[in-house]
Amino acid sequence: MPKVRVNGIGLNYVEAGSGDPLLLIMGFGGDHLAWAFQTPVFAQRYRVIAFDNRGAGQSDVPDVPYTTRMMAEDAIGLLDALRIERAHVLGVSMGGMIAQEVALNHPERVRSLQLHCTLARPDGYMHALLESWRMVRTKVSPEEWMRIVALWLFSPRTYAERPEFVEAVIQTGIATPNPFTITGFLRQGDAVRTHDTLDRLGKLRQPALVSVAEDDILVPARFSRALAAAVPRAELRLIDGAGHCYFWERPDVFNAMCLDFLAQHASV
Repeated sequence: MPKVRVNGIGLNYVEAGSGDPLLLIMGFGGDHLAWAFQTPVFAQRYRVIAFDNRGAGQSDVPDVPYTTRMMAEDAIGLLDALRIERAHVLGVSMGGMIAQEVALNHPERVRSLQLHCTLARPDGYMHALLESWRMVRTKVSPEEWMRIVALWLFSPRTYAERPEFVEAVIQTGIATPNPFTITGFLRQGDAVRTHDTLDRLGKLRQPALVSVAEDDILVPARFSRALAAAVPRAELRLIDGAGHCYFWERPDVFNAMCLDFLAQHASV
């Protein structure tokens, strides 16, 4: 798979489709493969660019403190390397935090902005959660960690109605040839913990879609409501019957929502 040198690191990426560029930014620990339900659908209408954030997948894992602004500069470096002047930008979870920094620091590069299951500033509860995750992750096996974290990613409804789906995701995570290392975990955790754009979001002028699943216990709806209230041109959508990874649990709903928003802003 192609790799480019940006900001002193090797960044792995994939492309699919043609049309207006659409940059997909994945969340904590995920890589481009986590867009499996989105890339082939979006690529029917757009030039999709998905990449592995620093610290994950096949991208480099430098052992230095990460910030979401640093990771946003990685994304911009990728666009530069691909000679893409402007793109629609879509991020989930930590990827949504990175997308905020992309739009704030490089507004001329962003045609439209999508911020899904994400936040602008972690609160005390989120800081405590991140610290507990850090303590647990350093003490358990990769499989044990996958089974623990899955409880935060999926809704009770998904566990009840589709246990085989949950197990398939867990087994895929266990079998990946490019596992999320402890170093990547800790350094991406730094980026989430220090992320804070809330007081700057009023500067955004791009049309923005903010969404969250009603059963998301990892990044609850209160964060998305605060985001949507702070971004001048944002619209908020709530998704029922799913948890944090509703782009996996309900990809039909998620994809249709994203494509509808993109179509509305095709001429931006």
